[in-house]
Amino acid sequence: MSTVHYLSAARPSPVFEHVVALHCSGSSGRQWDPYVERLPGGMRLTAPDLMGSGRDPAWTPGAPVTLEAEARRVLAVLPGDGAPVHLIGHSYGGAVALDIAMRWPERVRTLTLYEPVRFALLDNAETAGIRQLIIDAGTRIVQLVNAGRLHESAAMFVDYWSGRGTWDKVPVPRRQMFADRMPKVAAEFDALFGDDMPTEAYRQLSMPMRLIAGMRSPLTARKVVEQLAMRCRHARVVHLAGLGHMGPVTHPARVAAHLVMQPCREPLAEAA
Repeated sequence: MSTVHYLSAARPSPVFEHVVALHCSGSSGRQWDPYVERLPGGMRLTAPDLMGSGRDPAWTPGAPVTLEAEARRVLAVLPGDGAPVHLIGHSYGGAVALDIAMRWPERVRTLTLYEPVRFALLDNAETAGIRQLIIDAGTRIVQLVNAGRLHESAAMFVDYWSGRGTWDKVPVPRRQMFADRMPKVAAEFDALFGDDMPTEAYRQLSMPMRLIAGMRSPLTARKVVEQLAMRCRHARVVHLAGLGHMGPVTHPARVAAHLVMQPCREPLAEAA
């Protein structure tokens, strides 16, 4: 597994704590580069490339992917001494981070999630229609990938998460990069739709947790955060005005200000 390791630039210390950050679909560990200088002193950041992402080739196009398999691979980059880490995840990376926290809670000191896409949490009458919207969109994206229409699938994927018309603004050279990543994105949708974690199981999470949502994000993502917060008594929710689903990439300074590195005892919800 390719990993990116950093030491915080602020107030370096010979004794450090570990921060592990997991990127979103179609991205890589380099997504977290802007966060190095924004971490508290004495923090070491590890930003692994998830399966088949970035420089990590350990995935065969078309091979099935599961959240547990992704989580087990990330487990290999956690400190060998068993020390718990501050775990951060964005979107699909947040879904993987939740799998780690559920299966190996002793390895997670704090948990910060920006819109983790565990769509299975949308399991009640109120959210069933919203869940169907992402199932329909994801299924269409997977169908386009399977048909070899990678640029069309990339356009649909980018516009779903970043807003209609976003793809038209993507520079032509970058469009091929997105298209090349779509087979893995399709496999990730299959993994998310195959998620069989009982939704009530999230109540067992006891580590300090911060859930972050952009107020301009798709309703699907915001509802997942809402449903997760209802089940996690230690969760604090932060809503960031003006930000969308790609907030950790587009506005790293604002998101970094809300990373939970210590146990948090603030009120349950806040808007910023």
